[in-house]
Amino acid sequence: MSDKIEPLIMPKWGIEMDEGKLTEWLIEEGTTFSKGDPLVVIETDKISNEVEAEVDSKLRKKVVQSDGTYAVGALLGIFAPDEISDEEVENFVNAYVAPNTSFKPESASASETPAPTPEVSNNSSTSPSTSSELPSAPPENINISPKAWEVALELGVDVSTITPTGRRGRISVQDVEQVADPAKLAAYKGEDGASAPTSDNPSTSIKHTSMRKVIAERLVNSKNTAPHFYLNVDLEVDSIMEKRTALNSDSSNKISINDLLIKCVATALKKHPEININWSDDAILQFENADISVAVATESGLITPIIKNAGNISVQEISSEMKRLSELAHSNKLMPSDYQGGTFSISNLGMLGIKDFTAVINPPQCAILAVGGLQTKVSEHDGNAIFSKVISVTMSCDHRAIDGAVGARFLQTLSEVVRTAEGL
Repeated sequence: MSDKIEPLIMPKWGIEMDEGKLTEWLIEEGTTFSKGDPLVVIETDKISNEVEAEVDSKLRKKVVQSDGTYAVGALLGIFAPDEISDEEVENFVNAYVAPNTSFKPESASASETPAPTPEVSNNSSTSPSTSSELPSAPPENINISPKAWEVALELGVDVSTITPTGRRGRISVQDVEQVADPAKLAAYKGEDGASAPTSDNPSTSIKHTSMRKVIAERLVNSKNTAPHFYLNVDLEVDSIMEKRTALNSDSSNKISINDLLIKCVATALKKHPEININWSDDAILQFENADISVAVATESGLITPIIKNAGNISVQEISSEMKRLSELAHSNKLMPSDYQGGTFSISNLGMLGIKDFTAVINPPQCAILAVGGLQTKVSEHDGNAIFSKVISVTMSCDHRAIDGAVGARFLQTLSEVVRTAEGL
């Protein structure tokens, strides 16, 4: 088989990625492209990203169409120069075997040849089982992706009746949808014809993106699992504002108040490693370095890219990295390594005129700092009015891992670090 034929496969972005959705082809069959040209848009449960060409070539065949979900390693398209015949392309497609991209060995039942499954009947009188008849976890002899099992439960599909088409005999989301009741499937997808409350008020149905679904699931899980409590303090920011003015006078890379606060939080976390933690069922994981997740609002939803090792880099480096990550976030080009992990989070709505607010913890982290807007505080000393600049911050803490006094001491330290501009 010619080594001039190149497969386009579903990429694996991060060890947790099991499948992705091809939302759009950016080129058509017969199109010649150059290295670096965007080819397709792939959506995972967290990001939507363009896949760029790694070589100069030509798209000879779209193996799959857009708006479908496919397993990691699945064949999406074929690249080959004109000298390669259509027959050679078809032979490549027919002989293609997806690579094993699993992070850890699959169970013995998954690695063995799947047991034969009954053919799906085309008899319209046969309807899927109801969800109440399905177990809470898939049977051991059923090789099905987690997302496909979730859809099967939602649609009341008996997975034992499905003939799998995924790699290594795995049941995919498409397999489940093909045997589902059409009315249930339409309702699940929010398509036309699905039942909806009647109203005289015109409305538009906006289908949830994968990212929005994950945001919803994670926030509900956080509020339902982590017992939140909140601590509020006003930070006196005159010193760091003076520092910002001095730094910006000598540089074209303008530093924001948020950049300075990231550095101050990292400095305080060094002194309070008991806050720089993740929660797990078996233990509290305490980290040496402050990897700070910073909330960035994009058109697709909220995502938290990470300033890694923030306590050991300069404010200028934090500012440059924050600009880079924000740009990638807004163009849907963040990679999993940019946002997976983190030991503490910051969410800043001050630039939108918000005085103060509370934020939901980003699990498995145990604390998040909600940063409000800049305000003027007036106090009196010896009969004279004293004006100072303050920012209200509220820390949400997971009470399973952080006690009230522990959180309060951290905020005391943070207040002192900000007041003195320590480490800046």
